[in-house]
Amino acid sequence: MLKFFAVIAGVLSVGNGENMDNKELEKMINDMKAAGNGQPSKEFIDKLKASHVVVPALMPPDTDPEIIKRLLQNPGRELAIPDGVSPQPCLLENEQGDKLLAVFTSEREMQKNKEAPKFPITMRVAFEDCIKLIRKSDEILGAVINPFTHNMVFRVEENKASSQPQTVQVTVEQFHNLTRQRMEANYLPRTLFDKKEEAVMKLRDGRGEYLRLLYEDLYNTEIACPYAAEDFEVMSLNISDELLLMRISMPKLNLAERTCPCVFVGWNGKAQKVWYYAVVMEKGRNEVLHQLMEDGTSENLGRAPEEGSELTTIIDLIQGVRNEE
Repeated sequence: MLKFFAVIAGVLSVGNGENMDNKELEKMINDMKAAGNGQPSKEFIDKLKASHVVVPALMPPDTDPEIIKRLLQNPGRELAIPDGVSPQPCLLENEQGDKLLAVFTSEREMQKNKEAPKFPITMRVAFEDCIKLIRKSDEILGAVINPFTHNMVFRVEENKASSQPQTVQVTVEQFHNLTRQRMEANYLPRTLFDKKEEAVMKLRDGRGEYLRLLYEDLYNTEIACPYAAEDFEVMSLNISDELLLMRISMPKLNLAERTCPCVFVGWNGKAQKVWYYAVVMEKGRNEVLHQLMEDGTSENLGRAPEEGSELTTIIDLIQGVRNEE
């Protein structure tokens, strides 16, 4: 019988999941996702199987109310699940209808999607025990690791001696495309949101050279970064004493579906606030405006404004947000 430990959600801040040191594992996943051009190493698989992970769960509907009451008296503390109670791990379903066990490398990863439902219980369990649980189930085909960020599927097949995470062989062209998506939708905005004024000033002053250096961070593989400083155009405008607005024309090279012809960065030095808007190319070369927020969420704002009215639209959006605060 698997031994699970649970923490009542709601008041948990740096509880059991944060005490697990999975930063090395997360770095390995990031590197693998960035490369996207090979099978995971034996070192990675061994590290994953030796790790403890966080699994969100629900209490069965027929659980004794007294047991739930006792658990609620100790929010934020790691507690052994009482005898006779079997928490039900939360499952996710993909577009093909496959049911997958939701697994997170830390509580921090689980909290990255603010729109996701709050889980009543989180369980700390060895990943090897997750594999055993999946193998015993007729309906669960595998686990999805950090579904809010890495979204890496780990399938368990009964007839194979070992289970491995799925990876996809990609061409060099696909790799460039995926790297652009990662830069424009994650790495650039995350750098700006995390470092705030430091990153904004480097972008304003360094312009294309700063963006090229950011891309070099992502091309840490045998594939060379194809972009030069002159491939970017950064226009900086002081809209007011408080608001700085930058329009970044991204490279025409490797511009494809789900990449950005341009992005906009707003900065309020007094409030230490960053705004990030991206024009995303969709099917049929239709362009849609998205806003990415500091908490990792995004909003589709509909059809991108026509050239010539872009700056006015972005300024209105920023001022609208500021007026609501």
